[in-house]
Amino acid sequence: MEDKVQVETNNYVELKSEILDGMRSYREDLAQDGVDAGYSVQQIDECEGIIDRFLDTIAAAAERGDAAGAHGAVKDAVLGLNALNARCGHSLIETDQREGLCELILGAAALAGLGTDGEDITEEWREW
Repeated sequence: MEDKVQVETNNYVELKSEILDGMRSYREDLAQDGVDAGYSVQQIDECEGIIDRFLDTIAAAAERGDAAGAHGAVKDAVLGLNALNARCGHSLIETDQREGLCELILGAAALAGLGTDGEDITEEWREW
């Protein structure tokens, strides 16, 4: 199972890059027009840290077969993203990022045995 988790985690690292690149591009596009996106480069970096911690924690939980640890990783990531997005006036996580983050979190959680097809285990906590 360890190899599968690692391979799949690598796919989520690519998805993470797409999410963060979208945030950076949008911020830069608005800045060229003299508009503030409502979030900073440091806040994008903070988002990356939340995602990285989630991926590390969920992979470790999956390797141990620790459903409670995986559930906690999902909850911590969602609550961390909620708090970060609130500090950005709810401007950091827009539709594209929301869809990407859900795909990343739900997909990685499924590897750890959480959720079923069509079930959004983030809904309980997610504000974005």
